[in-house]
Amino acid sequence: MKTLLALLLVVLTTCGQKEQVGEQEVLPEITVDTETTIEIWAWNVAAKGLEDLIPRFNEKYPKIKIKVMEYGSTVVTTERATVVLNSGQGMPDILQVESDFVQTYAETYPHRFLDMKNYINPNWESTMDPSKVPMSYDIEGRLVSIPWDSGPVVLYYNKNYFDQAGINPEDIKTWDDYIVAGKKITKILPNVTMTGFGYTADDGPWRIFMPQVGTYYLNTNDQITINSEAAIKSAVLLRRMRDEGITKDTVNWSGLIQSLKSGSVATYFIGGWWSGTMKDQAPELAGKWRIMEIPAFTGSKVRASTHGGSTLMISASDPVRKAAALEFIKFALFDVDSQYQMFNKFGLFPSYIPTYSDPRFLQADPYFGGQNANKILGDVVPNIPPVVYNSAQYAEIRNISMAAFERIMNSDEDITLILDETAQQIKTSTGKEIAK
Repeated sequence: MKTLLALLLVVLTTCGQKEQVGEQEVLPEITVDTETTIEIWAWNVAAKGLEDLIPRFNEKYPKIKIKVMEYGSTVVTTERATVVLNSGQGMPDILQVESDFVQTYAETYPHRFLDMKNYINPNWESTMDPSKVPMSYDIEGRLVSIPWDSGPVVLYYNKNYFDQAGINPEDIKTWDDYIVAGKKITKILPNVTMTGFGYTADDGPWRIFMPQVGTYYLNTNDQITINSEAAIKSAVLLRRMRDEGITKDTVNWSGLIQSLKSGSVATYFIGGWWSGTMKDQAPELAGKWRIMEIPAFTGSKVRASTHGGSTLMISASDPVRKAAALEFIKFALFDVDSQYQMFNKFGLFPSYIPTYSDPRFLQADPYFGGQNANKILGDVVPNIPPVVYNSAQYAEIRNISMAAFERIMNSDEDITLILDETAQQIKTSTGKEIAK
C-alpha cells in the first residue's frame, strides 16, 4: 500500500492544470442491436468477477463485447491508468479504482470520467453502503463512480480462547469492555495477545476508528479534520490499547497472517474481506472463529465502520461505448443476481444493500461455526457513518497521516500535539484549511 501511495503522490501531482468540465452530454440508447466493444481494467479476483458476468450480460445485449484486462494488483493498475489518463491515449472504458482514491482520480483528471448522475436511479444512494456515497462524487458534485465491493468492519474472535478465558462476547459492548477482556486473555493465556496490527506503514486501524466516531482526514467541505476532537479520541484509544498491553505489533501483512496461523492473536477488528483471507490462508482453523459487531466508543452506540473496497468509473471517450459501459455497470452493480454471483464465487462483498436480504446470501457459514456471518456483515453496512471523504491530494495526505500514526504507536509524545502538527503539515502541503 505504501508503494501505491508513493506512486500516486508522484504521478498524479505532476500532471497539468485541470481542464474545465463541460455540459452533461446526451448518450445514445443501448438496444439489443447495439454493436460495440468496451474494455475494463481491474485486478485479480475483481477482474475474474466481472468476466464471469459477461455471458449473462450478453443474453441481454448480444452484440456488445466485453474485454476484461486483468492486472495483478492495484499498483500495476494504477501505473497503467495514470499513463493513459495523462496522455488520453489507450484508455479503458471502465476502470476499477480503490474507493479511497476516487477523488484523487476525479479531481486530477476531471475531463476523463463520465458524470453518471442523470443516468441512474435518483434514489441510488439509499441502496448502497452509506460510507461509499460521499466518496462517489467529486468536489463539484459530479457522480463519477459507483460503489462495488464494501469493507464493513467487524470483530473476528477466537471462540476457543474466549471459552478458555471465560469471556462472553455479548459482554463486550464498548472498547473499554474489550480492553478488560484483552487483559483477561493475556493473564489466562500468556502466549496470546488480544489483537495485533502493524505499528508502521499502514494506518488501517486508525482509519477504522475515525469513521466510527464520525470523522476522517477531511470533511465534505474539503477541510482538514485530522486534529478534531473526534480524531484525537480515536488516536487515544489506539495508544491506550498499546499501553494496556492488549495489542502486538505484527509489522506487516505477512506478520498479520502469521499471527492468525500461529494462534498468537485472539481477535482482529478489520474489514469483512478478512473472512476470505482466513479461509484461504488458514483453512485448518475452520470452526474456531466467530464474528460480531465491533465495540462502541464509550458514550456512543455506533458499532460500525468501514475498511477497504473499490468502485467503477467510466473513462470511455466514445458516446456509444460510454452508454454501453453505463449499461454494464448497472447490470453488475445494481443487480442482486450479479452481486451475489461475484460474492459467491470470488468473495467480493457487495455494497448493494438489497443483496443482503437474498436467501442465497443468508446461509450458515461452516468456517464460522455455522454462524450466519453474511447477515452480521450486512447488518453492519447501513450503520456505517457516511463521513469518509478524500481529495485529489489523498495520497499525499495519507503519507503524512501514516507518519502521525507511527508516532502515536511508537512514541509517548502528546497525541494532541502530534495531530495539531499533522494538520498544519497537511495545510502547508495542500493549501487546505483546518476546520474550526
